[in-house]
Amino acid sequence: MGRRIHFVVDPQGWCCMGLIIFVWLYNTIFIPKVILFPHYEEGHISVIAILCYYFCSLFCIASLLRASVADPGKLPENPKIPITEREYWELCNKCNMMRPKRSHHCSRCGHCVRRMDHHCPWINNCVGEDNHWLFLQLCFYTQILSTYTLILDFCHYYYFLPLKREKWDTTSIEKMSNCCEDVSRPRKPWQQTFSEVFGTRWKILWFIPFRQRQPLRVPYHFANHV
Repeated sequence: MGRRIHFVVDPQGWCCMGLIIFVWLYNTIFIPKVILFPHYEEGHISVIAILCYYFCSLFCIASLLRASVADPGKLPENPKIPITEREYWELCNKCNMMRPKRSHHCSRCGHCVRRMDHHCPWINNCVGEDNHWLFLQLCFYTQILSTYTLILDFCHYYYFLPLKREKWDTTSIEKMSNCCEDVSRPRKPWQQTFSEVFGTRWKILWFIPFRQRQPLRVPYHFANHV
């Protein structure tokens, strides 16, 4: 069976696809510019980390585009049913066409699909017998790319920035208003700052949402500068 392009006319699916592509494009441009390239120039990461990110990003968008335009297993209008397999076929009560068992009619696509799993608006296509493997690839590479991005973000704020001795004890408004230019201001260790933000010195509890935050006592020489 040759490769057939399957294009679904569905505005809702187009919006979902557009949103996914926008998020992918934003992260593909933003993450390397803010995290990968600066830390590569500073010698914190190797070029392999950058290549791995673009590799995952490329395979993610490729699997998305292929899954969205691949034929999910659309049945032909006049299928040739072998005599020995007629007992495994049935009549669709929506399009009045013969179809193999385990096939389903998709109201979005307007036809029956062999071994249809579901209609996914995020790829604007059905997930069926012929493109199920592409959908699984998309889920796999999306998970890999998302996990890799979270790891990069975590390393950026938790490891790389402390190496640069950034002023952690400043809010976004203070940074924007240039209120923290006093070089004589004592700097807290980043662990102390995070402990005050999360209300505990136990780092494992920083990731637990099912608890109450208890304010920590701030040392006097730090409290006078808050």
